[in-house]
Amino acid sequence: MTSSTLAPTRARIEQLDAEMERLQRLMDSLLAEREQCQQTLADYKYPILTLPAEITSEIFMQFLPSYPHRPSVIGPQSPSFLLQICRRWRDVASATPALWSTMKLKLYNPRHHAQQRDLPKMWLQRSGNCSLSLLLDYLKGVEDEESIVEECIDALLSHASRWQDMEMLLPLEGLRNIAGSMPLLRSMTMGMESGEERPETPVALFTDAPALKRVVLYGSFDPFLVALPWSQITSLTAEAVYAKEAVEILRHATIQDYFSIPPLPLRSLRLQCAGRGTDEMRQLFTALQLPALQTFASQWISARD
Repeated sequence: MTSSTLAPTRARIEQLDAEMERLQRLMDSLLAEREQCQQTLADYKYPILTLPAEITSEIFMQFLPSYPHRPSVIGPQSPSFLLQICRRWRDVASATPALWSTMKLKLYNPRHHAQQRDLPKMWLQRSGNCSLSLLLDYLKGVEDEESIVEECIDALLSHASRWQDMEMLLPLEGLRNIAGSMPLLRSMTMGMESGEERPETPVALFTDAPALKRVVLYGSFDPFLVALPWSQITSLTAEAVYAKEAVEILRHATIQDYFSIPPLPLRSLRLQCAGRGTDEMRQLFTALQLPALQTFASQWISARD
């Protein structure tokens, strides 16, 4: 091979060098344009993220279920779902106390137990000083059930002064722990786990809840197990209780002296009764004095087994 035969190779190298230089200039230009595009994206503000925090908070409040429905602590309808969208939304949601003032705890799904152990405390802390609307629903048979129920009740009781509307289904041993001053409590819906052994005296609940006026009882509520401040209740609904239970409730809603019953504050009374005892119920109604009563409804249903 002679020098003359290498000339084409040298020429090709020069062409390649020139092409590489041209490509390098193109690459530099493309990189500069890409950087400019990246900066444009970085500088762009999505309209939803430019809203004042107060407006964003109000939008978040519309995300919640309408009262009296309460959001679960987990799931797509939970305020905690908003924390997963972006940092801006997480900051706004965490700083909106009203967003965390309603809560639904259902303690019968083993898959959710680990999550529900810690969430109530965090949830209540975020609620600030807001009044609370809570639901606590429990069924026996939950693994590690006692510790879960105790932890949840302890967390809720630490904020009892802010309870406003409550709904609970608890066994008697869980109800025994409900105590403390509840100055804001105005409405209580409750049921009980059936098959409880009757104590010597009923467990007294909500004795320091002067604003409690509305009570809804359902399921197997037993006035022989639990005593509520009946004399201050103005609206009473008893759903699917035995007639003997309804009689006992009404007797306690007055005074123990059956023949000397003072006027009751009840303005609304609704009873759905099962079983025998209709004669005793009629006798009691004959003696009752209800000058404040505005609405009354009753229904007799088939006796439960």
